[in-house]
Amino acid sequence: MKRFLLVLVFAVLLFAMRVFEVKASGLVVVLPNHTGWRDALGYYRVSGEVENIGNNAVKDAWITATFYDASGNTIGTAYEHAYLKVLLPGRKSPFEVLLTTAAASQVHHYSLSVVATDTDPIPEGLEILSSSSYIESISGNLIVSGNIKNVASETAHTVKVIAAFYNESGYVVATSCSYLGSQDLGPNETASFDIVLYWNTNRVPLVTAYYLTAESVEYALVPEFPSIAVLSAFLVASLLFAVCTKRI
Repeated sequence: MKRFLLVLVFAVLLFAMRVFEVKASGLVVVLPNHTGWRDALGYYRVSGEVENIGNNAVKDAWITATFYDASGNTIGTAYEHAYLKVLLPGRKSPFEVLLTTAAASQVHHYSLSVVATDTDPIPEGLEILSSSSYIESISGNLIVSGNIKNVASETAHTVKVIAAFYNESGYVVATSCSYLGSQDLGPNETASFDIVLYWNTNRVPLVTAYYLTAESVEYALVPEFPSIAVLSAFLVASLLFAVCTKRI
């Protein structure tokens, strides 16, 4: 009888362990290539990237930026989520945190942290077929244009394409994103996209390369397209010319 009870208790414990098994949290980190800068409105922005270096998919990666003055006093805190809702293992997402209070003019340095929640992975179903960049002759805005395709079997809803812009040292100097005109993309459909980095951010002259990613409610990006595109020497020269022209 005692042996039977021991076996029964052991079986119950095994069942409980299976039911209440805790899934290990995915590990998301802020990459060290972030930059802080003030925009044309005087707001302080932090542009950067987070990466899922764990084994599980995560969602809702929230970045916290704490800002300090020259004396090391905390003068503000701002929060923002990464552009990608779901981060598959090994994937990264741009982010941009914005401090809009009067303290933005006093920022001397900042610190960053990130938290995320484990989730089920979403399948890959979006493919960026091509991209190119150019400077608008009148506005001086940097435009990244391209084509994206839904290679999955179901409609992709609320499709957005995201860009991180790098300087020559590999630091993220700005980010931007764009939703498709119709936002949805049917199976095997292709659509064009345009991502704009505005000249009055004063970040356009710093850009030498960009990274693209994309997401819909249902699908992640197929990682086949070369992730980082380097601006041509001609385009960099055009950037410098545009800046000089606007300053005259």
